[in-house]
Amino acid sequence: MQGDLEKSSPESQLQIFTYVYSFLWSHIGVDVVKKLSLLLNQRDRRQFWVLLAVLLIVALIEMIGIASILPFMAVVTNPDTIHSNQGLHFVYESLGFSSDQDFLIFLGLAVLSLLVIGNGSKALSTWLTLRFHNRLYYFLARRLLATYMNRPYQFFLGRNTSELGKNILGEIQVVIGGVLDPVTLIISSSLVCFSIMSLLVFVNPGVAAAIALVLGGAYGAIYLIARRKLSAVGEQQVQANLEKYKHATEALNGIKDLKVLGREITFLRRFGEAAERHADNNVIVGVISQLPRFALEIIAFGGILLVVLYFVQQGEEASNMVPLLALYAFAGYRLMPTLQQLFASISKLRTSIPALDVVYNDFLSGRAAQDDAEEVLRQTTDSVALKFDDRIKMENIEFRYQESQRPALRSLNIEIRKNTSVGLVGPTGCGKTTTVDIILGLLAPSSGVLEIDGIEITEKNRRHWQQNIGYVPQHIYISDDTIARNIAFGVPDSDIDMKSIRRAAEIANLAEFVETDLADGYGTEIGERGVRLSGGQRQRIGIARAMYKDPSVLIMDEATSALDGITEESVMDAVNNLSRKKTVILIAHRLTTVMDCDEIFLLEAGRVIAQGSYNDLMKESQWFRSAART
Repeated sequence: MQGDLEKSSPESQLQIFTYVYSFLWSHIGVDVVKKLSLLLNQRDRRQFWVLLAVLLIVALIEMIGIASILPFMAVVTNPDTIHSNQGLHFVYESLGFSSDQDFLIFLGLAVLSLLVIGNGSKALSTWLTLRFHNRLYYFLARRLLATYMNRPYQFFLGRNTSELGKNILGEIQVVIGGVLDPVTLIISSSLVCFSIMSLLVFVNPGVAAAIALVLGGAYGAIYLIARRKLSAVGEQQVQANLEKYKHATEALNGIKDLKVLGREITFLRRFGEAAERHADNNVIVGVISQLPRFALEIIAFGGILLVVLYFVQQGEEASNMVPLLALYAFAGYRLMPTLQQLFASISKLRTSIPALDVVYNDFLSGRAAQDDAEEVLRQTTDSVALKFDDRIKMENIEFRYQESQRPALRSLNIEIRKNTSVGLVGPTGCGKTTTVDIILGLLAPSSGVLEIDGIEITEKNRRHWQQNIGYVPQHIYISDDTIARNIAFGVPDSDIDMKSIRRAAEIANLAEFVETDLADGYGTEIGERGVRLSGGQRQRIGIARAMYKDPSVLIMDEATSALDGITEESVMDAVNNLSRKKTVILIAHRLTTVMDCDEIFLLEAGRVIAQGSYNDLMKESQWFRSAART
């Protein structure tokens, strides 16, 4: 074997080394690089290529620095080498040296300078890498959030918000730290290893091949044994991370109920089980990634002894042996941590690929409709309102939720004239909220059409129609912010119109409370989910939010069902004041809420079974009469 290695050419040795890396890269890198490339935009790819160019320069400087050890040590052990070696003698004469000792000092300073330049270049490449990775984390997290926000409302009906939050805050970080960072390190380490091994092949192909086979074989064998375990751990980590986010979010969001019921420990245990599984898997990956280091430290020390014996067997003189040993020792000093970094990066990459798949799939599915989700959101934020002068018409509307056995709406026909008030009533599950969600443009009908003044609402004009709508849901979302920002929800601070806020607060019967009872008025911080407000005050903020932009259509989805009778009456007085000024659509649980509506639609099993005024339905519908008495 040794003889074969000695006879082989440097070119064949480099081919073997190249084949090993090609095999390794083809098994773990091609698909990863393809997916990463699709996640990056043109600017990101350009910056990545610049980074790779810097890493290549660093590797070349590293090789030159190591190579400079050989002539320096040769002169140290035998000063006559200055004159017997053509290259050294040429430098000696060209620079005008007259003293061998001065030339030796020059060589020493040159070697030191190369080492300083090498380490400086590595520090620069580290800074560039960290800057690129951290900025990319910001950009990818922002793009993924924009991708989610650009998805249709129905997308969120089938996804847990904890999962989406985990992907934005957690999996993006895994992609950067567990995929992009290892890929960069693999490329960097490969370039350094390749440059060092190229130098060693040039010096002695046989020894270089032996080093490559021993070190590469040890790392390769451990990787082949552990790769399936690493992949399985990676899949488990994605699931464990999801469960951690889910249980923590649910525990904190439901803290009031948990404290009353005394069941905090249940959610703590659920979180703890997922967190422990996540931590244990991290230990497994850490141990596997560090395993080769301990064995190869022994191999490296023993390898130096074997190299000495090899040169002794070849009859190499001590004066020639010392420079070569210095070269191999310094090359090993640089090569060993680089190989360990390479193996650890491959292990980490293998574990993190499932997280890359999660992010890649969500990006890809979001890009199917639009490449730049953020630009779409920016363009549609200030859409011009669609003209609304006559009527809203729902004709033969059918709708079925995904994975639902029966349709939520069947042959639904409703017509609402402008500046009238209508009520939608019916038993639970009859399709009231689904009907409103279609009018809101949140859901697209499976068949049938929604028309505004005869114009069909489609994806192209949906946002323009929504500019006409103010919406008050049953459960008002309150952010941990001021009353003003909650009313002008989502409006940049520089664009908030305090006159519009006060006008909306007046309509919602909220102004007196804010301006009289609160020291900071509209600047009062109201806590997470409005914990410092009563239920009625939160609902009034919801109404004021809906009225902030002075919409032509106001939709209230059981917005007063959680209020007491007096508060509900006050809120409904505010709504009734809008009669003949706005188109008002009410979903009501208590029929007294819709008593003053111009027309009421009674729904059952997804279709209209009766319509008319309150008095008309009291005469015609048994269900309506029964519901009115409750």
